[in-house]
Amino acid sequence: MATTSKSHIATLFFFFSVIACSYAAIDPNKLPKNTFIHFPIRKNQSTLQYYTTFDFNPPDSFTIVDALIDLGAPTVWIDCTSYKSSTYKRVSCRSNKCKKSMSPYCLRCNGPLAPGCSNNTCGVGAYNPFTEHLTVQEFGEDTMRASSTDGRYVLIDYDVPQFQFSCADDLSVLGLPGDHTKGLVGLGRTQVSLASQISSSFNLPPKFALCLPSSSEYGLGDIYVGGGPYYMPPVIGDQSSSFARTPLVVNPVSTSPDSYIQGSSVEYFISVKHIEINGKHVSFNSSLLSFDKNGVGGTKISTIAPYTILHASIYKRLVKDFVKEATLKKIKRVTSVAPFGACFDSKTISKSITGPAVPDIDLVLEGNMVSEKFRLSGSNLMVEAKKNVLCLAIIDGGAEPRTSIVLGGHQLEDRLLEFDLSTSILGFTPSLLLSNTSCSHSRLF
Repeated sequence: MATTSKSHIATLFFFFSVIACSYAAIDPNKLPKNTFIHFPIRKNQSTLQYYTTFDFNPPDSFTIVDALIDLGAPTVWIDCTSYKSSTYKRVSCRSNKCKKSMSPYCLRCNGPLAPGCSNNTCGVGAYNPFTEHLTVQEFGEDTMRASSTDGRYVLIDYDVPQFQFSCADDLSVLGLPGDHTKGLVGLGRTQVSLASQISSSFNLPPKFALCLPSSSEYGLGDIYVGGGPYYMPPVIGDQSSSFARTPLVVNPVSTSPDSYIQGSSVEYFISVKHIEINGKHVSFNSSLLSFDKNGVGGTKISTIAPYTILHASIYKRLVKDFVKEATLKKIKRVTSVAPFGACFDSKTISKSITGPAVPDIDLVLEGNMVSEKFRLSGSNLMVEAKKNVLCLAIIDGGAEPRTSIVLGGHQLEDRLLEFDLSTSILGFTPSLLLSNTSCSHSRLF
């Protein structure tokens, strides 16, 4: 699994910047207090996708993998075309490990036996969200390596034995962002997602957090598995103290591209009650915010969609109201730049601590005692489409989308999102720019 030179440089920087680490398997019962597991996040600036880096560390080889992050995907899969390991093991059909993957498939292979080609093997779907290419691939396991941290410093590199993944073919990676991306990391609500396997292996709380970077030029974002504390340089203090919280709701109908996967969706949905612009209610058919009997509707969180996508009727009204509020601020509208529907002369927009000083958009969410607001402002709302033109970074999703609101990556950047699977609660901070930090800072880990 070759990577580009830039990827190698970034990966080597990541590993050699860890000064005080050791390399060994560790006993989960000896993990230091307040420890969680960390993976870096980088942003591909041309495709606007996020990827992480991990490695497999069997005794006879060392394989670094750059893998796309897909928040709602059920499994981890990698290209095994050139994967070699004496410790790799297939997961057999109808075994307990196969049942955890929810797979109904059993595979045979006519080629030479190797990772990705075995008989009586559990088959798990490997889905490429860009080419919409779905294949059933061999489910196997091997030793993975990652980093353990207390939130501020790397304590130790550790081995995760029997980490399970689909062993995909080279066709599966076509269309993934960048030539170096050779797999996909799923964080969905399954027992075989990256976060679930790590939490289970090291007896950590069943939760994970994302801090998506707006740029990888100056630093890395983070996946934290196992809970906080969450320290963001140069801010002193645990950022989880600023969490607002809202329930994670379950779509009762599977949204998997694999028709054999039944039951509820493994993606992450939240309950939006209504939308406000500068505190003013945006009027549209509120039934779109709920699931119908076919699981259509609702609000999904996605790391694959670069920008938030709205049902056409919500989009048209939101753009109309946003333009009206922008006009009151003497912001001049200009010709739209596809795929955006509302663009403005950047010279008429002043600056704020969070970026362009445009009207705020609030997603008003269900809370524990009172409603919570997921506020979109400044750089989370606007994108530079061309010189002197800033556009509202929200897309028209058409009249019949599967999901009414897809909260995309641009709107998630530079804020901390914690997915607590034990309580089905999403914790989220305001924009970290308000605290003079971000998800793109250089780190020691």
